[in-house]
Amino acid sequence: MNAVLALLAVLSVWDYPARQPRHDALRRQFVAAVREGDTATMEETSRRGMELLPDDPTWRYNHACSLAWFPDRAKEALDELEKAIDLGYRDSAAIAKDSDLSRLAGERRFEELVEYAKLMKSRPILFGPMAVVSATGVVGTPVALGEQNLAWDFDTGSFEAKLKLAPGTAGGNAGDLYMNRDGDHSRPRLANFPGITEVRFDQEGRRRQMDIGEPNVCFPYPLFGNCSRAYTEEVFGKFWRSIPRAMTTTHAYRLRAMQKFYLSNQVWVIPGHADTAPVGTNGDVFASITPYWLTTAGRSWSDLPYLEAAMLASKSMKGGVKRAVVASRLFAPTVMTLVRKSLKGVETEDDYTSPAAHPSALPPGGVETNRLAALAAALTAQSVPPLARVGVESVTEVTPTAWPELAYATPFAWSYVLRAPEEKRVFVIKAGGGAKEFRFVRTHGSERQARVTPVGRDQATVEVSAKLLNPTSRVDVAVFARNPGTGWGAPSYVSFARMDPDAPYSDPALTPLHDIGK
Repeated sequence: MNAVLALLAVLSVWDYPARQPRHDALRRQFVAAVREGDTATMEETSRRGMELLPDDPTWRYNHACSLAWFPDRAKEALDELEKAIDLGYRDSAAIAKDSDLSRLAGERRFEELVEYAKLMKSRPILFGPMAVVSATGVVGTPVALGEQNLAWDFDTGSFEAKLKLAPGTAGGNAGDLYMNRDGDHSRPRLANFPGITEVRFDQEGRRRQMDIGEPNVCFPYPLFGNCSRAYTEEVFGKFWRSIPRAMTTTHAYRLRAMQKFYLSNQVWVIPGHADTAPVGTNGDVFASITPYWLTTAGRSWSDLPYLEAAMLASKSMKGGVKRAVVASRLFAPTVMTLVRKSLKGVETEDDYTSPAAHPSALPPGGVETNRLAALAAALTAQSVPPLARVGVESVTEVTPTAWPELAYATPFAWSYVLRAPEEKRVFVIKAGGGAKEFRFVRTHGSERQARVTPVGRDQATVEVSAKLLNPTSRVDVAVFARNPGTGWGAPSYVSFARMDPDAPYSDPALTPLHDIGK
């Protein structure tokens, strides 16, 4: 079975990021058509998906499923199914049970293709964007990744790197990776962290600037990264903002990838630029924060002290502890927690669960590195704190609004921009994740703006006075978890903000268009 031999890949994996938005739109149309049983739209949309991504196995498979609904197109459906299998869609059980393909079940060729998918499951993919081979490197020696080492994950809009490191330079950072995403504008002193391996894209990837801006690669090893860039007013006009603010507003779709990286042991440190003091003149203009990266106060190079502090935390961990933390996918939350617990003025667990440890942007010279190293060295596999997942429900009946109030919702960060005219709002935050104990704390804003009341072990109500919020004064509620023998873990955040077109500054990305510029 080699029908796919005639199908030459016409795209590089470097082409996929630019095609992601169109893919997302087509996927939404296709899902809606499936839900409505609109087979004609299913066929048209999946065909357009193949035209957009001719060597993507999922669109090939979707097209096969769509064609199967038409009795006179069974051969076409089977041809597309075979191509999908060759390109990498090899879940034989799913193929056999797919109701869209049930009309082909009596075809001998369909049964053969199910067996073919089962046979090919363990074989390498030779064609298309899933035909990826591992880059090989040595610990402590820079590695360049090319398109042959990268797959594209359309669910999160990010690359998946294939990489294997052989033993090399010994040191506390052996096995850690470093990636720079600002064109080497802001670089840490890697010589101070023996064993760390710098990863870059090859010449073509750099020519296409795939190594600039927001993080976009998932790695099989712990990674530290920084990007000392921003969307400046000179280039982006009134939509100027730091990368952290962009990833919670104009580029909030990036949160899917950032959450994935967070749970894949990546620690990112990025400047807050003009969104807070000391650079900004509008006050704190963040409408929300997330735990997925560390934001620093200042412009270029403000990220370096905290980036190196995070590397120091990894360097100071005992080897067995570090391996356990990495295996449990808690490396990034643990490192960031250690950094926050080492901030000046944060001496106790109660200090850590207070506003002192959770500013919008970490202050210059704010971390005590000796204490950080000691905390990291003292960590044991049993004392690694858990994570708290959060869910939120608005329980106040409000007047419907043209723009939605929920800006984003992820397992560890929610953001509301309150728009309804009701002045008093009540929300219920529910914590999950299996921890024995949870704590709900207001880490930004005042008691007058929001009152947090724990209810039982794993819930809290938040009574928000919406009229007291404004574009430079939001509320954050942090949720922490711990188990017996651990301290409090990394926070999950629920943020509440309110825009005002008459204020000196109101984020245009969150302010209704007809109000902007009034």
